[in-house]
Amino acid sequence: MFFHMTPAKLDGRRTGHRGTARERLLDAAAEVFAERGYRATTVDDIAAAAGLTKGAVYWNFEGKEALFSALIEERVDRRARALMGVTEHSPRETDTAPIVSRGISSFADEQQALVLLLQEYWLLAVRDDELRSAYVERQRALRDQLAAALEARHRTTGVPLTFPAERLATGIIAMASGLAQERIADPQNVPDELLGELLALLYDGLVHRAAASG
Repeated sequence: MFFHMTPAKLDGRRTGHRGTARERLLDAAAEVFAERGYRATTVDDIAAAAGLTKGAVYWNFEGKEALFSALIEERVDRRARALMGVTEHSPRETDTAPIVSRGISSFADEQQALVLLLQEYWLLAVRDDELRSAYVERQRALRDQLAAALEARHRTTGVPLTFPAERLATGIIAMASGLAQERIADPQNVPDELLGELLALLYDGLVHRAAASG
């Protein structure tokens, strides 16, 4: 099969075009998934929205699920990992909770469509074994990285971690996700600093537990 190259329709095969086509597909996918939902969106829909051929999608991605995964990884998870890096690598005197809190709030404000798309992804995953497997794998990867960041932070501060890091990470991820969703619905009641305040309460509780057990 041959694809005719025009300025408005690129199939992504040429080296000079591939990166551009990939970004256009990710941008289009974000818009179409948000508008139609994951299930109702087709590869043809995304290609048309990007002004590219269907072949461009399969040149850059294996299919709709791979494109969706790449979208979540590059537009959501990379940002989450950057905030985890703040927790992991900041010096002892840096209060990391407000930084993380502002990062989550700004993400919810700037990427509302992606936050809503993640909610739909969860709804689909709990009903579809194939999607559930991919969802759980993603969540475990994020949890494991946050758990490692929390362990590193406690080594930096010198406060013993008296609660399993993996379970703590699971709770923090759930709390951050829930607050991001609530901020979209009712931003006045989810101010920038709320997550940071809750994280500070968690940390204070860990400090108290460590002191009591010592």
